[in-house]
Amino acid sequence: MLQHLSRNTLLMQVFIKVVITVLLILCSTGIVLANEMDDELDIVENFMHTDTQSAIAKLNSMLARQDKLSMLQKSRLYMLLSVKHIYLAEYAAADEALDIALTLNPSEDIITRIYLYRVTTSIGLKDYKRAFTLLETNLSRIDNYQDNSIKIATYNRLLNVYLELDAYDEMLRISQLALNLNQGENPKNQCYSMLYYAVANLRTKQFDLASNLFTDTKQYCSEHGFPLIAVMSTKGQAIVAYENSLYDKAESLLLNALANYKKFKFEVEINEVHSYLGMTYFYLNRFEEAEQHANKVNDKPIAPNNLLVKKRANETLSLVAGKRGQFDKAYQYQVVANALSLQILNEQKVKENAYQMARFDSVEKNRENNSLMQDHELLMKQKDLFIKDKSSSIMFSTLLVGVSVGLLLLLISAWLQRNQFMKQAQRDGLTGIYNRRTGQELAENEFIQTQAVSEPFSVLLMDLDLFKNINDQFGHATGDWALKKFTSVIEPLLRPNDVFTRMGGEEFAIFMPKQDLKSAAHFAERLRAEVEAINTRFSGHDFTITVSCGISCADKHDLSLDPLIHRADLALYCAKHNGRNCVVCYNESMKHPQS
Repeated sequence: MLQHLSRNTLLMQVFIKVVITVLLILCSTGIVLANEMDDELDIVENFMHTDTQSAIAKLNSMLARQDKLSMLQKSRLYMLLSVKHIYLAEYAAADEALDIALTLNPSEDIITRIYLYRVTTSIGLKDYKRAFTLLETNLSRIDNYQDNSIKIATYNRLLNVYLELDAYDEMLRISQLALNLNQGENPKNQCYSMLYYAVANLRTKQFDLASNLFTDTKQYCSEHGFPLIAVMSTKGQAIVAYENSLYDKAESLLLNALANYKKFKFEVEINEVHSYLGMTYFYLNRFEEAEQHANKVNDKPIAPNNLLVKKRANETLSLVAGKRGQFDKAYQYQVVANALSLQILNEQKVKENAYQMARFDSVEKNRENNSLMQDHELLMKQKDLFIKDKSSSIMFSTLLVGVSVGLLLLLISAWLQRNQFMKQAQRDGLTGIYNRRTGQELAENEFIQTQAVSEPFSVLLMDLDLFKNINDQFGHATGDWALKKFTSVIEPLLRPNDVFTRMGGEEFAIFMPKQDLKSAAHFAERLRAEVEAINTRFSGHDFTITVSCGISCADKHDLSLDPLIHRADLALYCAKHNGRNCVVCYNESMKHPQS
């Protein structure tokens, strides 16, 4: 009996050991598998910024095996799936993927990233109000983080969103905040913060400072093992050289950046470098090379992430065709460039208006909260006074009247400030005249009224001649002076119902209700002479400002301003090719411009 019991005990011990061993193997296998999945997700995330096609292939493979992932890994997977859709400009699909990611119990870090990507999808869907609302929410989340490394990494992701929104002042503020928090402790965060700070200074045209910052970033990131950011810094140095008209230096840096980007298969950056090389070779009078690089970009399909580079490529091809005397081709390329420029400009205006309204709403909310707190405090004081001395009704009434007057003044002040913000949103920030959107809306209303009573309506388009030469030779500050001086000379010549508008860059328009073609042409000649007589010595340089003008007049078939603007644009193009500094009225022969 004892032998039988000891044998059973031995068998039980062996069975327990086998079970424990199997459980340990299963646990270790699960841990290894989980680690492998995390590693694969890291690879996908790294590829997203360098080799999009490889990232998409890896992502599709992981989607087929998502049943093996934990909830946290699945949330990260769907977040990366949204990034894929964003790269492919499929913003609605990206938004859906982010919705799924939020349902999978993500970590705090992943939640913040999801909300930041949701800002990007809002931008893609042109819902800029939602984008700025989400930005405000994210900033409050980031401020609550206790871990500085997570906070800095999140600031860096936020900087990329501000870059998409053209909010360069916010980029400067947040990048400086990230650099001050990091103090070089985390090299990766330091690299990204340095790069964004340099880019923000480049976009705000602080070229000398930007050049030094890109040099420092390139050296630091090369030494700490972040070659891609070093390449981006090389491209930044190249753009600074290009903006300063140092085309030989720009060529060398751009070729260096191109060779390195090709190693990473970074298609978006490669396209931008090609577009800058096209322009650089044009200014170096190497037209064949300019055409080759521009065509590499122009062959790409139009997408939201390449509008600017395709515009630059078409401008290059137009300039090259003009040098070769192929004016038909030059005109066609310029039409495409203008269309892309208009699309970019409209997007920027919508973003700016949404940004200003978001900031205004934020100020309004703070003011309302402060006002409510003040009201509450005042009411409590009034109650104490009433309890202490009922006989002080006169004093109480006086205080109540004072409070009412104060609140009324506060409301009037808020109303006036709101009107001021709205007025600023309608005006061009540099010249103070109407921006394109507001000007065309006002002119469209005038046009409808004149057409209703069969009165004439003329459009005058103007373009400052060789304006880029002023920027290149004397700097952008002098160019800004020329634009402001130009508008100050024209404004006294206008009638009360004329609508003076900056269409973009150095192009302006005057919409002239109740003005026929002959009167508009006479006015344009007077305007042209006044501009040519501008004394530029007060700018600190000696140069001449001239303007080319194209005029069109409405006919009974016109239903909107668009055909008038188009005809005036054709006349302006003809004025440019007639030697500039002249006025040309539209005629039917301009429908098909000849070389």
